[in-house]
Amino acid sequence: MPDPSLTPPRIPETGRYWLKRVRIDAALLDASVAGLEAGPEGGGTVLADLRIEDGRIRAVLPAGEAPCCAPGPEIRGARVRPLDPMGRIGPGQLADLIIADAERTLIELRAGLPVCNT
Repeated sequence: MPDPSLTPPRIPETGRYWLKRVRIDAALLDASVAGLEAGPEGGGTVLADLRIEDGRIRAVLPAGEAPCCAPGPEIRGARVRPLDPMGRIGPGQLADLIIADAERTLIELRAGLPVCNT
């Protein structure tokens, strides 16, 4: 049986969903984001839920605060960072993101939709 932690998250094709329990380097958060606390393991990261809608990040909430029945994958602590090295994560920012575990990129998003890497 395949290890589920190695399976890329399934992103809804609607373009409106939550990325649940993502790990973000605190230094990458937009100044408008407040109320997130560093994770228990330290390292300058926070756990958060990101609302993606119409190609942009619409909300950044503490992990576990996304509506329980809302569509979107449980990321289980994989890191999320902007595709643009100078980018930030916060409401209104483009949802051009990379979701990666410690060893590899799991998925790349452009305007909140998955990009097929071949």
